[in-house]
Amino acid sequence: MIKILGRLLKFIFKAVLFLFLIVVILAVFFGVIAFSEKALLPRDYYFYQLHPIAENAMIYLLVVPIVTCFGVMYGRFRGRGDESLKEMYELFFVWRLFYKGRLILVVLWLFCLYSCFASATVVTEEKIICHSPLHPSGTSYSYSDVTQIHAGFGQKRFALLEYQEKGNFYYQIELGGKKKTFSTPSVNGDIERYMDETYLELEDFDRRLVLLGIPKQASDEGWEACGLDSEYVERFRRIISY
Repeated sequence: MIKILGRLLKFIFKAVLFLFLIVVILAVFFGVIAFSEKALLPRDYYFYQLHPIAENAMIYLLVVPIVTCFGVMYGRFRGRGDESLKEMYELFFVWRLFYKGRLILVVLWLFCLYSCFASATVVTEEKIICHSPLHPSGTSYSYSDVTQIHAGFGQKRFALLEYQEKGNFYYQIELGGKKKTFSTPSVNGDIERYMDETYLELEDFDRRLVLLGIPKQASDEGWEACGLDSEYVERFRRIISY
C-alpha cells in the first residue's frame, strides 16, 4: 500500500511538473509576443502580418519545446531513463542538447521568437512600416510608394507557404523592391469594425491603394477551392475585381 501511494505521489508530482513546464513555455511564448507588439506596433495601427516563413517558424517554436517535454516526461512516468529514450533518437537528441546547453538554447529560442515577430509588416492610416530583425525600428513607406498589387487564390496542392496552397487567398504588394504578403493579418483590437468584420481591413486597404492609381494584377481563379464561409469568399472576390 505504501509503495502504491509512493508511486501515485511520484506520478502526481511529475504530472504537476510537466504542466508547470507547459505553462512556463506558453507564458514566455505569449509574453514575448505581447512585449513585441507593444514595442513594435504604433497605437494607431490597422493590422499587421508576419513574414510567411516566420509564421511557420513560430508554430515550431511553440510546438517543439512542448512535444519534447511531453515525450521526456512520458518516458519518466514509465520509469525510463535517458538511455532508453534513444529509441526516440530525435527527441532524445533535442532533450540532451537542451539539458547540456539549456541557457544558450533558451537565449537562442527567445532570439528566434523575437526575430519572427520582428519580420512584421504593419499598416497604419498613413503609412506602411516594414520591420526586420536587423532593423527592428522598421522602415516607413507611404501608400503611394507601393508599386504593384497582386491578389488571388493559391494554386498549389502542396506548398511550403500556407498562402500558396490551393484555395487560400493572398494579397501582396510590392514595396521597396520587395513583396509583402497579407493572408491572415492580425487587426488592432481597438478598431471595432475590424473585429466585427473579418478581412474588412484588407478590403479597405485595397481600395485606398487602387484609388491612388497603383496597378493591380488579380485573378479569382481557384476561388471554388476556398474553404472559408461564403461571406469571406465574396469579400476576396470583391477585392480582386475592384
